[in-house]
Formats: sequence, structure tokens, C-alpha cells
Amino acid sequence: MKTRAINTPAFPVPVTSHDGEPYWGSSGMDLRDYFAAKAMAIYWAGPDSPHDISCTPNSIAEWCYLMADAMMKARSK
Repeated sequence: MKTRAINTPAFPVPVTSHDGEPYWGSSGMDLRDYFAAKAMAIYWAGPDSPHDISCTPNSIAEWCYLMADAMMKARSK
């Protein structure tokens, strides 16, 4: 089984080092943030999504990162 880094870049960019060898740069958003953004889209997209007037931006963000953390955990298995 391939070992994965815990929180790698979501969109790594190939960069050439000073010796001419390519390597994967780490610019851009990390994978956890990407998963949280996807969870936010799902949160608002469906007709059965938990749209509740009492939800605050902070509580929604916390839910999205809980989902992202669950995805990161599942990915590491």
C-alpha cells in the first residue's frame, strides 16, 4: 500500500529545482482545505441540506472541516 502524506497540496505544481530535476512544489491550497470547500458546496447544494436559519458561518465552517477531517482520515487507511 502506498503511504500518503497527511496534508499534501490539493493541486501540486511541477517545479524544476536548481539542479534541473523536477519535483512537486507545494504552492496552492492544501488537501484538507480543498475537502472542506467541497463539503461546503455539498452543504448548500442539496434539497435536503441542513439549511437552518440558526446556523452561523462559524458553525457551518466547523461542520465542513469535520467532514474534511473525516475524508483525510479515510484517505490515510
